[in-house]
Amino acid sequence: MKIPVERRQHPRQDVVRTVMVRPNGDRHEAYLLDISRGGARVSLPEHWVPQRGAVLRLYFEELGGGLVGLCGRVARVGMDDVGVEFDTAQEEDIRALFVGLGIES
Repeated sequence: MKIPVERRQHPRQDVVRTVMVRPNGDRHEAYLLDISRGGARVSLPEHWVPQRGAVLRLYFEELGGGLVGLCGRVARVGMDDVGVEFDTAQEEDIRALFVGLGIES
């Protein structure tokens, strides 16, 4: 039996928090299931059928109550979740988000 090789560039952190998904200006509430510096796995919001490659914004609530918004693209669509790849030009915002979520200091 062959063991699958991890191909992800960044390790995932399991997190369960609410997140707002905004494709095309619409708002959908969802749950952040895990996150890495490269992207996030989010529960599939109701009333939205994502297309692979669709551009969107994710808004995360930090521990102190502030909001951080990141741009990304739908990388994978599952039966009940969506994989989002972050735009790499947001490295500082991603780092700040990890601090704000209490994942890194």
